[in-house]
Amino acid sequence: MLTHADFFAGLGVFSWVLHGNYIDRNLPKGVYRNMLRQIDLCSGVGAGFPLAATIINGFKLRGLCERDEFCCDRLRDRFPGISIYPDVKELWIEPNYADLITASPPCPPFSLEGKRLGNQDPRDCIPAVLRIVRRSQPKFFCLENVPGLLSAPINPGNEPGSYFQQMLRELYTSGYDAEWVVVGTQQFETLWRGERLLLVATSRCVVEKFSGLPTTWEYQIRGASEETGHSPEKRSVQSRVAGTTVRTPDRLDIPPGTKSGNRINRARRAALGNILDPRIAQIALQRVLYLNSLCKQ
Repeated sequence: MLTHADFFAGLGVFSWVLHGNYIDRNLPKGVYRNMLRQIDLCSGVGAGFPLAATIINGFKLRGLCERDEFCCDRLRDRFPGISIYPDVKELWIEPNYADLITASPPCPPFSLEGKRLGNQDPRDCIPAVLRIVRRSQPKFFCLENVPGLLSAPINPGNEPGSYFQQMLRELYTSGYDAEWVVVGTQQFETLWRGERLLLVATSRCVVEKFSGLPTTWEYQIRGASEETGHSPEKRSVQSRVAGTTVRTPDRLDIPPGTKSGNRINRARRAALGNILDPRIAQIALQRVLYLNSLCKQ
């Protein structure tokens, strides 16, 4: 099993994609009693929200959803005993099955580096994700994507930003208040260059139970950034273009002696290219834990 120290040393995330698991079967009985039950959608190899949730605790993973065969094999190895659903567009989750739904939908429909087809892109999974949220009514919903989602049109030729506006409307009519931030990835010592959009939506049924006004998310993120020892110099070299690939040394993820054109190697590269660094995912999950702590018992 990959230790937290190994992971934060740098290359641990790549090692985790290929080896190790993160489900501890030796936890004491009753430890999950007060944890938020989590379902993760568009999971990839599980190195984003699922891995982040195991690092910071406070969550019980109940299910994953991923259609890619290579990624599903990795999920079965890393999260033994956890249900894996094959297609988010056909998934139904009953109400009260999960307290938290997290999702990392494909970003090509919105990326500044792509055609930005929005709803016309067959890879667009956000409508399916929102349908699941609306039906299952979790306490919280987290989504991550490229910042290009903020300015993407619903369809080519539509008003810039219309996709995100429609998404917010759907969340509101489903009973959720949303907040979002764009985070520079190198600000948190990650191996990814660029920025990521993080969104946390809270059920208004939960908001009504708050014992006081929440601290702003930006304030919390600033504190987390300072804890990493972030310096202004690192901010100045940060890419302003939303990155969708992992910047790694050539062949870093390939076992020695393996041909670069191997099918498994191509699958590995694709999986690594779509990974959300768990340190970035933790920013959203820490916000969820904080908001949940405000609820009157």
